[in-house]
Amino acid sequence: MPAPKISAFVISYNRANILGTCLRALSFADELVVVDKSSTDASRTIAGAYANHVVTVPWTPTVEETRTLALSLCRHEWILFMDDDECLSAEAEQHILAELENPKADIYEFPLRHYILGLHNERAYYWPEHHVRLFRRGAVTFSRTVHAGILRHSDREARFSADDGVCIHHLSHQDVTGWIEKTNRYTSRPDRAGIKLGPDGFAAFAHQRIDHWMARTADDSPDGYPAAAALLRAVYDMVDALKAWEAERGLDGAARFQKVCEDLDEARRRSCPTSRTMQ
Repeated sequence: MPAPKISAFVISYNRANILGTCLRALSFADELVVVDKSSTDASRTIAGAYANHVVTVPWTPTVEETRTLALSLCRHEWILFMDDDECLSAEAEQHILAELENPKADIYEFPLRHYILGLHNERAYYWPEHHVRLFRRGAVTFSRTVHAGILRHSDREARFSADDGVCIHHLSHQDVTGWIEKTNRYTSRPDRAGIKLGPDGFAAFAHQRIDHWMARTADDSPDGYPAAAALLRAVYDMVDALKAWEAERGLDGAARFQKVCEDLDEARRRSCPTSRTMQ
């Protein structure tokens, strides 16, 4: 019986410095699809050198909106998907192909080696963490919900082991600036799996989130890399909760600023009736 065929897809946007490595690691797939979100760098050119199909769509802030489209373009039984900042380890190819000769599951998770601030450290909060990246057609569908966009339709699940060298290198955040930019972009999505303040208020919530992520580190140094990564993760939760709080109260800062300006202009007209008014 011939081995089942694999379709792989990647959604790309302005990742020219990483995308080639990502796509080369997927060259064993029987079909490679890239959906590019209107990159302004060389991403589309790089995609064209490796992919069987390259489709350009308008930019959107997150990948969740685009995965259903990318899946619809895939033709084969097994689907392997990566983000454009993810690269399969060298060992992954042989283990994937060997597993699919006689698959014991419909959905497979991979350990992710996150690189935050350019580094990966197994003492940081994020190790080990597993994400779905391979599935039999029909076993997974995608929704638009940020951080909750993978819907599972089978309980036949398995994980590849990092002990075999199988993993995904996730080159996610090269510096604090990039973390803050992505935090703002993701927490601004109304359809997201977010976090809300607890009943004890802002300060208790902030301490709880810091303590939560610090507790997941395996390093006691208060100012080392694992602590910095944990604090960044807690910052994400705090921003997310504050935006939920802001939305629940219907706060509109732009409208409030406009009202303040109108009140100031009116006060000035009353106190200086003969002054010139700029139109």
